[in-house]
Amino acid sequence: MLAKVSQYIREQNLITPGDLVVAGTSGGPDSMALLHILIQLCPRLNFKLVVAHLNHGLRPEAAAEEKFVRDYCQIQQIPFYSRQADVQEMATREKKSLEEAGRDCRYQYFAELAAELGATRIATAHHQDDNAETVLLNIIRGSGIKGLRGIRPVNGIIIRPLLCVDKNEIESYLAENSIEYCIDLSNYSTDYLRNRIRHNLLPLLEQDYNPRMVNSLNQLADIAAAENDAMENETAHFWEELIIKQEAGEIILNIHAILELHPAFQRRIILKTLSAIQGENSWNATDVKLVTNLLNKPGSSKRLQLKQGLYVKKVYGHIIFTRKLPKKTSFSYKVTVPGQVYIKETGKSFSFQLIERKDFKPQVDDCYLDYDKIKGEPYLRSRQPGDVFCPRGMQGTKKIKDFFIDLKVPQADRDQVPLLVADQKTYAILGFRIAQDAAVDNNTRRILLISIHNS
Repeated sequence: MLAKVSQYIREQNLITPGDLVVAGTSGGPDSMALLHILIQLCPRLNFKLVVAHLNHGLRPEAAAEEKFVRDYCQIQQIPFYSRQADVQEMATREKKSLEEAGRDCRYQYFAELAAELGATRIATAHHQDDNAETVLLNIIRGSGIKGLRGIRPVNGIIIRPLLCVDKNEIESYLAENSIEYCIDLSNYSTDYLRNRIRHNLLPLLEQDYNPRMVNSLNQLADIAAAENDAMENETAHFWEELIIKQEAGEIILNIHAILELHPAFQRRIILKTLSAIQGENSWNATDVKLVTNLLNKPGSSKRLQLKQGLYVKKVYGHIIFTRKLPKKTSFSYKVTVPGQVYIKETGKSFSFQLIERKDFKPQVDDCYLDYDKIKGEPYLRSRQPGDVFCPRGMQGTKKIKDFFIDLKVPQADRDQVPLLVADQKTYAILGFRIAQDAAVDNNTRRILLISIHNS
């Protein structure tokens, strides 16, 4: 088995000369077999080795297990590091299972120790039976291709040198080399789903369906991993083309382009976007399904709230993933002519000039009105419920809300648009349209020119 693992390490490029490897060692049979193998391979592959042990405090024998690993490392003259963690408290606080909390604590400790020591690899003792169990577990949970990959040989700096061997080979290696180890009785408890898969489901499949079930499930994992890599590469290509805007806490994608993709890639685009904001492990198939449903709903101004404080909004041709829930903007500023108004809520300034008709030469994008048609004291203010106006060239009035909808102005932007109002009558929607009531005609004597300045 030593030669088999050594060859696997070379084939998968798990360890390179000069690496400092942190071996996660619980004291159980698998981790002790891995530690023994790594000790033998240190001089051959030219790497350094340290051992990390997390005392989870869940069982009475936890202290004895820590001492067992510490004493073994002392005999072998290997640096030993350990940490005590209150896994029970973490599970309660973060509403996780003990198994999940324990795993998270272990990996967090290993990563922190690796960073402290400058280690380049973290080795764990997962083997082919573990991989088979993980594939079955993910099938039961309704996983996609990513879940069918099971446990991979490399994940960042984490390596799994024993994925080339099964449990029987490990047990034989332990016996042949008289390697002592600790027994964790909780591994035999059927309270945990993984243990029920290990002790009930997998043996049943081997006995009644396929005696090489572990091998078949590992083969499935390898095939799924290769196909997943191909889809991920294609997804990354699509994703770059779909991005309209990307910044901290917000990503905007082209919704029409997404809908042109195959549904398999739509799901991956959504998951990739969610992961870019919060991390891949934060999301599941239900979250992706909610966003997919939103994509296919008719109309605009649709929004849903996901966990992690994330909002997903459908706004015309855009799908927006954001943590920035827009606040309603409200403002009102008196206008003096000539003069200038700075709207602090939007960061824009507006200047007002009074020009005689005979001296006025309109420029592209100028906003100008017949000043004498404005009755009352003018203000710049944000929209209010029930606001109406009569756009130039139209007969009758139109709700400003409907005007914005017709022009496909995003709902989040509508409160930012200033209206020129006098005596509750709207004479202009700045940046968009002036009202018929204030339009310049042959009788106009004085023109109010409004210029917009972005601060």
